[in-house]
Order: sequence, then structure tokens, then C-alpha cells
Amino acid sequence: MNVRSQLVYVSTAILFALGLLGLVNPFFTAKMLGLEIADVRGISQVRATFGAMHLALGGLVLRGAVRRAGAPAILGAAALLVGAVAAARLLSVVIDGAVTLLNVLFLLSEIVALAGILLAWFDARRPQEAGPNP
Repeated sequence: MNVRSQLVYVSTAILFALGLLGLVNPFFTAKMLGLEIADVRGISQVRATFGAMHLALGGLVLRGAVRRAGAPAILGAAALLVGAVAAARLLSVVIDGAVTLLNVLFLLSEIVALAGILLAWFDARRPQEAGPNP
């Protein structure tokens, strides 16, 4: 398994882990993120935004990693989404001074995920090598 494949699987694992955590334990997820759930709407929001959306994004990355038609577009969309999250977090670190250990770890995990997705995207855009002709 090459480094690109490993990074794609790491990216998928990061997204799936965050998604499962948000879906299964929204109270812990909210507390970990410095948020407070005031009523049931907040529970729903954490499950949807931090749970289901991250699971779906992990599914996109995993599907895009398979070299089939549409893979570059799928990986491009996933890279755009993960890149936007990382950029917003970095902006918050700079503007808001939100420099905490957890925030930096999230930023690093998003950068690693983005790197894996981008490497897979570049790989998916290359023409496949022709197999041996008998």
C-alpha cells in the first residue's frame, strides 16, 4: 500500500470517527467543541452537522478513492469541503486567537485529511496504465 492510499484511509478514518462521535454522543461532541446544547434542537444540530455530514464526507472520500468514472469530481468536492473547514478554523485561530490544544489537533487532522484527499484527487486525474496485452 502506497503513501497516497494510506493517507486516503487516514482521511476517511478521521471523518468517520468524527461523524460517529457526533451521531452517537452529541453531548460529548458539543462539550469537546466548546458548545452548549440548550434544548433538543441543539442535539439534532450536533447529530446532523458533526455526525451525519462527517460520515457522508468520509463516504465521499472512500468512494472517490476508487478509480472509477466520477472519482476526480467526487474527490474535488470532498477537498473543497475539508479545505473550507480547515481554512475557517485557521482563520479563527488567527482572528479570534482560538489557540487551544484541541483546536490545533482538529486543524492538523483536517490538514492531514485534505492532503490525503488531494493526493487521491491528483492520482485519480492521471490516466490509468494499460494492462499487458496477451
